Amino acid sequence: DGEENREYISLFADEVVVGDRTPLQMYEDWMAAFAAEFSADLGSLVQEVMVGMGPCGELRYPSYRLSHWNYCGHGEFQCYDQHALQLLSTIATAVGRPDWGLPPNKTTVGNYSSYPHDNEFFTTGFKEDYGKFFLDWYSSALKDHGRRVLGKAQEVFQNKLAISGKVAGIHWWYGHVSHAAEATAGYYNTNFRNGYAEIARVFKEHGASLDFTCLEMVTEIDEKSQECHSNPEGLIAQVVEATAAFGLPFSGENALQRYDEAAYTQMASHREHLHGLTYLRLNWELTRDDNLKRFKDFTTTMHGGLEDDTKKVALRGATRL
Repeated sequence: DGEENREYISLFADEVVVGDRTPLQMYEDWMAAFAAEFSADLGSLVQEVMVGMGPCGELRYPSYRLSHWNYCGHGEFQCYDQHALQLLSTIATAVGRPDWGLPPNKTTVGNYSSYPHDNEFFTTGFKEDYGKFFLDWYSSALKDHGRRVLGKAQEVFQNKLAISGKVAGIHWWYGHVSHAAEATAGYYNTNFRNGYAEIARVFKEHGASLDFTCLEMVTEIDEKSQECHSNPEGLIAQVVEATAAFGLPFSGENALQRYDEAAYTQMASHREHLHGLTYLRLNWELTRDDNLKRFKDFTTTMHGGLEDDTKKVALRGATRL
Protein backbone atom coordinates (compact mmCIF):
# COMPACT_ATOMS: atom_id res chain seq x y z
CA ASP A 1 0.00 0.00 0.00
CA GLY A 2 3.06 2.24 -0.17
CA GLU A 3 3.08 2.99 3.57
CA GLU A 4 6.17 2.90 5.74
CA ASN A 5 6.37 1.00 9.02
CA ARG A 6 8.99 2.52 11.32
CA GLU A 7 8.76 -0.14 14.03
CA TYR A 8 11.53 -2.28 12.55
CA ILE A 9 13.92 -2.04 9.60
CA SER A 10 12.96 -4.39 6.78
CA LEU A 11 14.87 -7.64 7.19
CA PHE A 12 15.47 -7.57 3.43
CA ALA A 13 17.76 -4.57 4.06
CA ASP A 14 19.97 -6.34 6.63
CA GLU A 15 23.03 -6.01 4.40
CA VAL A 16 22.16 -2.80 2.55
CA VAL A 17 24.49 0.12 3.37
CA VAL A 18 22.64 3.01 5.04
CA GLY A 19 25.03 5.91 5.48
CA ASP A 20 28.25 4.10 6.33
CA ARG A 21 26.84 0.93 7.91
CA THR A 22 24.33 -1.82 7.21
CA PRO A 23 21.46 -2.43 9.66
CA LEU A 24 23.15 -5.69 10.64
CA GLN A 25 26.31 -3.76 11.53
CA MET A 26 24.19 -1.33 13.54
CA TYR A 27 22.71 -4.19 15.56
CA GLU A 28 26.20 -5.58 16.13
CA ASP A 29 27.56 -2.19 17.22
CA TRP A 30 24.69 -1.76 19.69
CA MET A 31 25.29 -5.19 21.22
CA ALA A 32 29.03 -4.52 21.38
CA ALA A 33 28.40 -1.22 23.18
CA PHE A 34 26.13 -3.01 25.66
CA ALA A 35 28.75 -5.73 26.24
CA ALA A 36 31.45 -3.13 26.83
CA GLU A 37 29.35 -1.05 29.23
CA PHE A 38 28.36 -4.06 31.33
CA SER A 39 31.53 -6.14 30.82
CA ALA A 40 32.05 -6.64 34.56
CA ASP A 41 28.51 -7.94 34.98
CA LEU A 42 28.19 -10.34 32.04
CA GLY A 43 27.51 -13.84 33.30
CA SER A 44 26.85 -12.68 36.86
CA LEU A 45 24.39 -9.82 37.29
CA VAL A 46 23.49 -10.01 33.59
CA GLN A 47 22.93 -13.69 32.92
CA GLU A 48 20.85 -13.58 29.75
CA VAL A 49 20.20 -11.22 26.85
CA MET A 50 17.05 -11.49 24.76
CA VAL A 51 17.92 -10.47 21.22
CA GLY A 52 15.23 -8.53 19.39
CA MET A 53 14.73 -9.65 15.79
CA GLY A 54 11.55 -7.91 14.74
CA PRO A 55 8.54 -5.90 15.91
CA CYS A 56 7.92 -6.18 19.67
CA GLY A 57 11.31 -7.89 19.81
CA GLU A 58 9.82 -10.97 18.11
CA LEU A 59 11.21 -12.89 15.15
CA ARG A 60 8.38 -12.12 12.75
CA TYR A 61 7.19 -9.72 10.10
CA PRO A 62 5.02 -6.74 11.18
CA SER A 63 2.01 -8.40 9.57
CA TYR A 64 -0.69 -7.22 11.97
CA ARG A 65 -0.06 -3.55 12.65
CA LEU A 66 -2.58 -2.27 15.17
CA SER A 67 -3.16 0.89 13.13
CA HIS A 68 -4.38 -1.19 10.18
CA TRP A 69 -5.58 -4.47 11.64
CA ASN A 70 -8.62 -5.75 13.51
CA TYR A 71 -8.68 -9.06 15.36
CA CYS A 72 -8.88 -11.67 13.95
CA GLY A 73 -7.75 -10.67 10.48
CA HIS A 74 -4.95 -12.78 9.04
CA GLY A 75 -2.70 -9.79 8.39
CA GLU A 76 -0.72 -8.95 5.27
CA PHE A 77 2.54 -10.18 3.78
CA GLN A 78 5.41 -7.71 4.26
CA CYS A 79 7.61 -8.08 1.19
CA TYR A 80 6.89 -5.12 -1.05
CA ASP A 81 9.99 -2.97 -0.54
CA GLN A 82 12.53 -2.83 -3.36
CA HIS A 83 14.98 -5.22 -1.71
CA ALA A 84 12.32 -7.85 -1.05
CA LEU A 85 10.97 -7.63 -4.58
CA GLN A 86 14.45 -7.89 -6.06
CA LEU A 87 15.27 -10.97 -3.98
CA LEU A 88 11.98 -12.68 -4.81
CA SER A 89 12.47 -12.02 -8.53
CA THR A 90 16.01 -13.40 -8.38
CA ILE A 91 14.95 -16.60 -6.60
CA ALA A 92 11.97 -17.14 -8.92
CA THR A 93 14.21 -16.78 -11.97
CA ALA A 94 16.74 -19.17 -10.45
CA VAL A 95 14.11 -21.93 -10.15
CA GLY A 96 13.01 -21.36 -13.74
CA ARG A 97 9.76 -19.56 -12.90
CA PRO A 98 10.27 -15.82 -13.43
CA ASP A 99 6.47 -15.49 -13.46
CA TRP A 100 6.56 -16.28 -9.72
CA GLY A 101 8.70 -13.22 -9.06
CA LEU A 102 5.96 -11.12 -7.42
CA PRO A 103 4.08 -11.54 -4.10
CA PRO A 104 0.37 -12.40 -4.15
CA ASN A 105 -1.71 -9.34 -5.04
CA LYS A 106 -4.47 -8.03 -2.83
CA THR A 107 -7.23 -9.27 -5.11
CA THR A 108 -6.19 -12.82 -4.22
CA VAL A 109 -4.89 -12.43 -0.64
CA GLY A 110 -7.14 -9.77 0.94
CA ASN A 111 -6.06 -7.15 3.49
CA TYR A 112 -4.98 -6.92 7.13
CA SER A 113 -8.44 -7.68 8.51
CA SER A 114 -9.51 -10.31 5.96
CA TYR A 115 -10.43 -13.85 6.98
CA PRO A 116 -8.85 -16.83 5.16
CA HIS A 117 -12.11 -18.04 3.66
CA ASP A 118 -12.67 -14.60 2.10
CA ASN A 119 -9.85 -14.84 -0.42
CA GLU A 120 -8.39 -17.16 -3.00
CA PHE A 121 -4.84 -17.47 -1.67
CA PHE A 122 -5.73 -18.80 1.78
CA THR A 123 -8.53 -20.96 0.42
CA THR A 124 -6.71 -22.80 -2.36
CA GLY A 125 -3.69 -20.79 -3.52
CA PHE A 126 -1.41 -21.66 -0.62
CA LYS A 127 -1.63 -25.35 -1.59
CA GLU A 128 -0.61 -24.78 -5.21
CA ASP A 129 2.93 -24.73 -6.58
CA TYR A 130 3.26 -20.94 -6.59
CA GLY A 131 1.78 -20.68 -3.09
CA LYS A 132 4.21 -23.27 -1.72
CA PHE A 133 7.15 -21.55 -3.44
CA PHE A 134 6.18 -18.13 -2.09
CA LEU A 135 5.56 -19.27 1.50
CA ASP A 136 8.85 -21.15 1.53
CA TRP A 137 10.76 -18.11 0.24
CA TYR A 138 8.99 -15.71 2.65
CA SER A 139 9.58 -17.86 5.73
CA SER A 140 13.16 -18.66 4.69
CA ALA A 141 13.95 -14.95 4.50
CA LEU A 142 12.75 -14.56 8.09
CA LYS A 143 14.83 -17.50 9.29
CA ASP A 144 17.90 -16.18 7.47
CA HIS A 145 17.41 -12.85 9.26
CA GLY A 146 17.26 -14.69 12.58
CA ARG A 147 20.48 -16.52 11.72
CA ARG A 148 22.28 -13.30 10.89
CA VAL A 149 21.24 -11.44 14.04
CA LEU A 150 21.76 -14.36 16.42
CA GLY A 151 25.12 -14.99 14.75
CA LYS A 152 26.20 -11.44 15.56
CA ALA A 153 25.00 -11.88 19.15
CA GLN A 154 27.12 -15.01 19.44
CA GLU A 155 30.18 -13.18 18.13
CA VAL A 156 29.71 -10.24 20.50
CA PHE A 157 28.88 -12.05 23.75
CA GLN A 158 31.22 -15.03 23.19
CA ASN A 159 29.33 -17.40 25.49
CA LYS A 160 29.74 -15.07 28.47
CA LEU A 161 26.00 -15.22 29.04
CA ALA A 162 22.92 -16.95 27.65
CA ILE A 163 21.12 -15.53 24.61
CA SER A 164 17.49 -15.98 23.70
CA GLY A 165 15.00 -14.86 21.08
CA LYS A 166 11.26 -14.37 21.09
CA VAL A 167 8.63 -15.98 18.84
CA ALA A 168 5.09 -14.63 18.64
CA GLY A 169 2.07 -16.60 19.86
CA ILE A 170 -0.20 -16.15 16.83
CA HIS A 171 -3.07 -18.31 17.96
CA TRP A 172 -5.84 -17.03 15.66
CA TRP A 173 -6.39 -19.20 12.58
CA TYR A 174 -4.09 -21.81 14.10
CA GLY A 175 -6.98 -24.25 13.75
CA HIS A 176 -7.54 -23.36 10.08
CA VAL A 177 -5.82 -25.49 7.45
CA SER A 178 -4.04 -22.45 5.99
CA HIS A 179 -2.60 -21.16 9.29
CA ALA A 180 -3.02 -17.82 7.54
CA ALA A 181 -2.10 -15.41 10.36
CA GLU A 182 1.06 -17.38 11.08
CA ALA A 183 1.91 -17.41 7.38
CA THR A 184 1.79 -13.63 6.96
CA ALA A 185 4.01 -13.29 10.06
CA GLY A 186 6.56 -15.61 8.44
CA TYR A 187 5.77 -18.91 10.16
CA TYR A 188 5.21 -21.57 7.48
CA ASN A 189 3.10 -24.00 9.45
CA THR A 190 0.93 -25.60 6.79
CA ASN A 191 1.40 -27.88 3.75
CA PHE A 192 2.96 -30.46 6.11
CA ARG A 193 5.61 -27.98 7.25
CA ASN A 194 6.41 -27.49 10.94
CA GLY A 195 7.23 -23.80 11.14
CA TYR A 196 8.22 -23.89 14.80
CA ALA A 197 10.59 -26.82 14.44
CA GLU A 198 12.28 -24.92 11.60
CA ILE A 199 12.68 -21.84 13.81
CA ALA A 200 13.88 -23.99 16.73
CA ARG A 201 16.58 -25.37 14.43
CA VAL A 202 17.80 -21.82 13.73
CA PHE A 203 17.93 -21.04 17.46
CA LYS A 204 19.77 -24.30 18.12
CA GLU A 205 22.41 -23.41 15.52
CA HIS A 206 23.30 -20.33 17.54
CA GLY A 207 22.87 -21.64 21.08
CA ALA A 208 19.82 -19.50 21.79
CA SER A 209 16.85 -20.43 23.94
CA LEU A 210 13.33 -19.76 22.67
CA ASP A 211 10.85 -17.46 24.41
CA PHE A 212 7.18 -17.80 23.45
CA THR A 213 4.18 -15.63 24.15
CA CYS A 214 0.50 -16.25 25.10
CA LEU A 215 1.13 -18.67 27.99
CA GLU A 216 -1.85 -17.23 29.89
CA MET A 217 -4.36 -18.09 27.17
CA VAL A 218 -6.70 -21.04 27.02
CA THR A 219 -8.52 -22.47 24.04
CA GLU A 220 -11.99 -21.04 24.44
CA ILE A 221 -15.27 -22.35 23.05
CA ASP A 222 -16.99 -18.99 22.75
CA GLU A 223 -18.35 -17.84 19.40
CA LYS A 224 -15.50 -15.44 18.56
CA SER A 225 -12.76 -17.96 19.35
CA GLN A 226 -14.50 -20.56 17.22
CA GLU A 227 -14.99 -18.08 14.40
CA CYS A 228 -11.26 -17.23 14.48
CA HIS A 229 -10.14 -20.87 14.81
CA SER A 230 -8.13 -19.79 17.86
CA ASN A 231 -6.20 -22.53 19.64
CA PRO A 232 -3.44 -21.13 21.88
CA GLU A 233 -3.05 -24.34 23.87
CA GLY A 234 -2.52 -26.41 20.75
CA LEU A 235 -0.04 -23.85 19.48
CA ILE A 236 1.94 -23.81 22.74
CA ALA A 237 2.05 -27.61 22.76
CA GLN A 238 3.55 -27.60 19.25
CA VAL A 239 6.23 -25.10 20.23
CA VAL A 240 7.08 -27.00 23.43
CA GLU A 241 7.46 -30.18 21.37
CA ALA A 242 9.67 -28.37 18.82
CA THR A 243 12.03 -26.97 21.46
CA ALA A 244 12.24 -30.32 23.23
CA ALA A 245 13.13 -32.04 19.95
CA PHE A 246 16.14 -29.73 19.55
CA GLY A 247 17.08 -29.69 23.23
CA LEU A 248 16.34 -25.97 23.57
CA PRO A 249 15.40 -24.29 26.85
CA PHE A 250 11.79 -23.11 26.54
CA SER A 251 10.76 -19.86 28.17
CA GLY A 252 7.57 -17.88 27.87
CA GLU A 253 5.46 -14.93 28.82
CA ASN A 254 1.89 -13.72 28.93
CA ALA A 255 0.77 -11.85 25.82
CA LEU A 256 -1.65 -9.50 27.60
CA GLN A 257 -1.49 -7.75 30.96
CA ARG A 258 -3.32 -10.06 33.34
CA TYR A 259 -3.63 -9.98 37.13
CA ASP A 260 -6.38 -12.56 37.66
CA GLU A 261 -6.24 -16.03 39.14
CA ALA A 262 -7.23 -17.75 35.91
CA ALA A 263 -4.25 -16.29 34.03
CA TYR A 264 -1.82 -17.27 36.78
CA THR A 265 -3.23 -20.79 36.93
CA GLN A 266 -2.87 -21.22 33.18
CA MET A 267 0.73 -19.96 33.16
CA ALA A 268 1.58 -22.23 36.06
CA SER A 269 0.19 -25.20 34.11
CA HIS A 270 3.20 -24.92 31.78
CA ARG A 271 5.67 -24.92 34.66
CA GLU A 272 7.16 -28.36 33.99
CA HIS A 273 8.33 -27.22 30.54
CA LEU A 274 9.58 -23.77 31.47
CA HIS A 275 13.16 -22.64 31.85
CA GLY A 276 12.06 -19.07 32.58
CA LEU A 277 9.02 -16.80 32.45
CA THR A 278 8.72 -13.07 31.73
CA TYR A 279 5.76 -11.50 33.49
CA LEU A 280 3.80 -8.64 31.90
CA ARG A 281 3.63 -6.24 33.52
CA LEU A 282 5.28 -4.59 36.53
CA ASN A 283 3.28 -1.40 37.04
CA TRP A 284 0.98 0.31 39.54
CA GLU A 285 -1.91 -1.95 38.56
CA LEU A 286 -0.02 -4.86 40.08
CA THR A 287 -0.10 -3.19 43.51
CA ARG A 288 -3.86 -2.63 43.57
CA ASP A 289 -6.52 -4.59 45.48
CA ASP A 290 -5.58 -8.26 45.71
CA ASN A 291 -3.32 -8.22 42.65
CA LEU A 292 -0.08 -8.18 44.62
CA LYS A 293 -1.15 -11.09 46.81
CA ARG A 294 -2.11 -13.16 43.77
CA PHE A 295 1.23 -12.33 42.18
CA LYS A 296 3.08 -13.36 45.35
CA ASP A 297 1.26 -16.70 45.40
CA PHE A 298 2.02 -17.18 41.71
CA THR A 299 5.71 -16.44 42.27
CA THR A 300 5.82 -18.97 45.09
CA THR A 301 4.25 -21.59 42.83
CA MET A 302 6.66 -20.93 39.97
CA HIS A 303 9.65 -21.04 42.32
CA GLY A 304 8.68 -24.43 43.59
CA GLY A 305 6.42 -23.84 46.54
CA LEU A 306 7.56 -26.81 48.58
CA GLU A 307 11.16 -26.89 49.78
CA ASP A 308 11.78 -30.35 48.33
CA ASP A 309 10.61 -29.31 44.89
CA THR A 310 13.72 -28.95 42.72
CA LYS A 311 11.93 -27.45 39.72
CA LYS A 312 12.35 -23.69 39.97
CA VAL A 313 11.39 -21.39 37.10
CA ALA A 314 13.35 -18.15 36.65
CA LEU A 315 10.95 -15.20 36.75
CA ARG A 316 11.59 -11.93 34.95
CA GLY A 317 9.47 -8.82 35.24
CA ALA A 318 8.73 -6.61 32.24
CA THR A 319 7.97 -2.96 32.58
CA ARG A 320 7.49 -0.15 30.08
CA LEU A 321 9.89 2.80 30.15
